[in-house]
Amino acid sequence: MSMISGLSGVYEFGPFRLDTRERVLLRAGELVPLTPKAIDTLVALVQHNGRVVEKDELLKEVWPGTFVEEATLAQNIFTLRKALGKEPSYIETIPRRGYRFSA
Repeated sequence: MSMISGLSGVYEFGPFRLDTRERVLLRAGELVPLTPKAIDTLVALVQHNGRVVEKDELLKEVWPGTFVEEATLAQNIFTLRKALGKEPSYIETIPRRGYRFSA
């Protein structure tokens, strides 16, 4: 993964460009439709690229001050994997711990 600019909040990986300020994901310049919480989840994972992000940490970051079940997080991960495609797999599940983004 290459980060274009630390201040710009833009990340590029494979054919994707994630703009954290505009809160959009583009694939080869085309908008990838995602819900706001799916974008929040992707941003949290990308910003911790290569590090395992615990499920509880993700839940607190994406849904601050709200009780949300792990199934909701799992649904967001499923949605992101579908949007990002199967090869390469950018989001790795770490059993009983959390998720790791690796690009």
